[in-house]
Amino acid sequence: MIDEAERQEIINAAVEKALLLLPETVGNLIASHAALSKINTKFYSDYPEFKDKKGIVASVVEMVEGENTFDNYESILKKAIPEIRKRINVIGGLDLKNVSFNPNLDFKSSGEI
Repeated sequence: MIDEAERQEIINAAVEKALLLLPETVGNLIASHAALSKINTKFYSDYPEFKDKKGIVASVVEMVEGENTFDNYESILKKAIPEIRKRINVIGGLDLKNVSFNPNLDFKSSGEI
């Protein structure tokens, strides 16, 4: 059994080690964010038609990333381009301003009831 002083010494050593790792961890996160930001900037400069469709781009990139978990970010972006274009074309044909919806509420004719 360890006494209180030994216990406190172990706790202090663990806390010190954790605190000493923080600057390195934050530095790695900043470097990673800067690299991803640079890749995104290049992506949107290469494909300016995607600039005002960032929601679609994010959705497709998340989907492709889920299907290709171990790929790097640049290859995920390349794989996402055809699907992004496809979704933009589908949404481009929709009129989201003038929506008229008159549903058929006669369920007897559908044979379900």
